[in-house]
Amino acid sequence: MKKRAISILITALLLLCACQPTPEEEAVVNKADQQQMLSNAEKQDERMEIVDLYERLGAPKEYKTSLSGTEGRLQVEVDAKVILPEGELPIIRVEPIGFTKSDVLGFADELLPPGSEFVEPIWVDDPRDYGDDEEHRLYLYSKGFYAHEIEKMRWAIEHWNDGGSNLYDMDDSTPADVEKRINEALYEQSLAPDKLPRLDRQSVDMGLITATVDDLTFSNVHCISNPWNGLTEELTYCRNFFHNPNVTSMCNIPNEIPYRDAEAQAQALIKKLPVEGFVLSASWSDIYDDDYFRDIPCRMFVFTRAFGGVTETVTNQDQTFEEYNHFRGYEKITVTVDADGIAGFSYQYPYRIGETVVGQTNLLPFSEIEKIFNRMILVYNNHLMDESFEHISTKYVITTIRLGLANIPEKDSETGLLVPAWDFMGYHHSINEGTDNFTNELESFLTINAIDGSIINRAG
Repeated sequence: MKKRAISILITALLLLCACQPTPEEEAVVNKADQQQMLSNAEKQDERMEIVDLYERLGAPKEYKTSLSGTEGRLQVEVDAKVILPEGELPIIRVEPIGFTKSDVLGFADELLPPGSEFVEPIWVDDPRDYGDDEEHRLYLYSKGFYAHEIEKMRWAIEHWNDGGSNLYDMDDSTPADVEKRINEALYEQSLAPDKLPRLDRQSVDMGLITATVDDLTFSNVHCISNPWNGLTEELTYCRNFFHNPNVTSMCNIPNEIPYRDAEAQAQALIKKLPVEGFVLSASWSDIYDDDYFRDIPCRMFVFTRAFGGVTETVTNQDQTFEEYNHFRGYEKITVTVDADGIAGFSYQYPYRIGETVVGQTNLLPFSEIEKIFNRMILVYNNHLMDESFEHISTKYVITTIRLGLANIPEKDSETGLLVPAWDFMGYHHSINEGTDNFTNELESFLTINAIDGSIINRAG
């Protein structure tokens, strides 16, 4: 468990601590003129009459190469399938939207376990004498809720040197501190109701819906608002209040959950939800932590919109950025399936589909994309150029080169443009003082605008 946590931390540092762009990079990244790009996209070329995209773009079915930079500490190994869509690539204008209360309730109806009822914790006066004139109140769940917490704390004390301390090391340093928390929980349990008050649909808070079947286990549907523009940017569901299956290791960890069964459950859920036009775009096997920090095997499924056979490409990054670091999140739905069924759900950055700006775009040939890749892959977001990372060596293992759609901010507007883009995708293999670090194969090391060759910034 600790080794995996270290691995994830290193991955985060590698992504977030990128150095400043080189002069060559500055000339390419985020400097494209959007009007010129749209003009180039509409230009007619005699090769656009060729139906087969591989032939039209001169793209191979597979691509292999090896590159080296930063005094040999950065290795790029490409042994990739080149995946092109089945339809013409458009440019589509999209507008970010927020969820309404009706939307949230509609998702809750399909996500929550059968028989779930909306509930709300209660406030009660604390009868203890604190020696002051202030009113003290307690926010209480059901007796069953505290029974679970007390059981977990007693387990932590019993297994303190074998994982138990991990449950409370953020707040407590000794088993005695946990004993005090057990006593507090026992007191709160004595005041808590057997059943929490039930709420009707109109009384629930759309920001956080809590539901239960038996007042022992709880589920929730959470709506998160974007603090920059007031739009709701994410809706999540957790089957178990005490777990967060939407946070996983982001590593492709094999497990015994049957893929076909898990995919069928994810697909069936998507069909029931109030969404349209989403198709399965990516999947991998993974693990998440339960409330005892035990690894729970799961399978992850990501759905994005499809436009005539062309989909928005899924990567580990959630946004694209323009030159002033304003971001545009890309829409995706993620479903977590474990041995017991749908464990988690996330719907990020919903948008409304606007006009089709260009129906059939004029794209650069693959030979031009290849030149840009060879020039930029060794410098773009190369953290190894920073002296503080001189002890790290990294290998980019690129396994897929995918042509799809990427959502970029539209200049001076709240809207975005879905534009054709090449993503060179795979996984990191980094070595830091003998520790191996890796990610799943959804790492996009370079995203190139397929129309004008500019670099689309997914990293911020």
